[in-house]
Amino acid sequence: MGRHLRVLAASAMLMLTLSATARATSVPGPSSMSTGFDDFSAFQQVSPSAGALWFSRARALGARTVRLTVYWSSVAPHTRPPGFQASNPGTAGYDWSSLDEAVRNATAAGMNPVLMVLEAPTWAEGPQIPGNATEGAWEPSPQAFAAFGHALALRYSGRFADPLHRGRELPLVSYFQAWNEPNSPDYLEPQWVQEPNGSIVPQGADSYRSLLNAFYAAVKAVQPAAFVLAAGTLPYGDPPGVNRTPPLVFLREMFCLTSTLQPKACPDPPHLDALDHHPYGIGPTVKARRPDDVALPDLDKIWQVLHAAERTHHVLPAGPKSLWVTEIDWSTGGPAPVTQAVQAAYLSEGFYELWSQNISHVYWFQLRDPPGATNSFAGVGLYFGNGVAKLATAAFRFPFVALPVPHNKRSVILWGKAPVAGTVAIQERVGPGWRTVRTMATTAGGIFYAVPRLSPRLQLRARIGTFTSLPWINTG
Repeated sequence: MGRHLRVLAASAMLMLTLSATARATSVPGPSSMSTGFDDFSAFQQVSPSAGALWFSRARALGARTVRLTVYWSSVAPHTRPPGFQASNPGTAGYDWSSLDEAVRNATAAGMNPVLMVLEAPTWAEGPQIPGNATEGAWEPSPQAFAAFGHALALRYSGRFADPLHRGRELPLVSYFQAWNEPNSPDYLEPQWVQEPNGSIVPQGADSYRSLLNAFYAAVKAVQPAAFVLAAGTLPYGDPPGVNRTPPLVFLREMFCLTSTLQPKACPDPPHLDALDHHPYGIGPTVKARRPDDVALPDLDKIWQVLHAAERTHHVLPAGPKSLWVTEIDWSTGGPAPVTQAVQAAYLSEGFYELWSQNISHVYWFQLRDPPGATNSFAGVGLYFGNGVAKLATAAFRFPFVALPVPHNKRSVILWGKAPVAGTVAIQERVGPGWRTVRTMATTAGGIFYAVPRLSPRLQLRARIGTFTSLPWINTG
């Protein structure tokens, strides 16, 4: 169980004297949690009718937001035609048709899209691209990225004519994300450079800061109220010069901070409205082994870096920033599968761990098992590839945990996110049926939390109206 979870549990022991009906006037975490999905194959690589179906299924599971992938190199022309105006979304050469359809489908389903942009066209990459460089990752031009960001924000400003529907405008999109996993050479190169004295230093963070700032300024120039999210970082890194930059090394460099979080020269601090991290791991409470890596229970390390940047004015605009998680999953397939029951339990406990670390925006990666995948992402969906639901669909719609309190055999941590606000009944299995042992009021966002005197050996579930959570199981 994570250190932050233990702190919460200890402080929550003060709540043991509450009456049988808990008053959710305040909780030691966010009062709401926005949940969503990222699934390019289900939302964007299918026919419009199939995409609409998957958006509606996501909405039915309680998701209110979706991250859509914008491949810059696919929207932009392979070679720039004469007269190409990169900042104009209507210029000849751009092909927005696939993205337009995904945005229409998402908004029609009541979903709020986040447009995540990555992969530069060849003409927007740096010179002397190595033969083994990842396509679209070599030293992308901040100026070209800014021009594309301007075009993107303008096309989905709510004022741009829909080319397929006369007299209508394309939907408004107000959430944008600059790149993906920039601490990986799969998305941004080079990650490291060798100094004249022979030392190897991280380079990716400096390059990314320039990309982020250019994109931020371009989007805000079109939509001042838009929300610009920094790219999600990978959880694990490698030794200097080898491959991936460890996330904490990358973030300290991006915010111009030393290893002890002291400020260093930073003429153009990063501009962002929120950070993002992808805390993949073996299980929801397994910490990273190396100090500069960040698995799910380790997010306090990123918060420390972010707070240091805020204190030293090394992040702009001024004011507190949030931390999002736009990718998390556990797989029922691939090389290290878990059972459906464990996937569902990991989802619920993972959401609780994230909530306990002040994360209020969480995206599951992906909605369905990706077709043909054989790697670690083979079984990450909440649906099988044929559309049959897994147990984890119920956990996503109504996550609930009843965790033992460390060193206390008479109490449990009850937490959940109900599909609707109101009063939740906590029920104990008794023979073939269930009886209510406690009721709890949720926040307006459906969150409930308490640490009552209940035996951790009880099998418990949560119920509100017609909605019932899965019975909680201890995954060990």
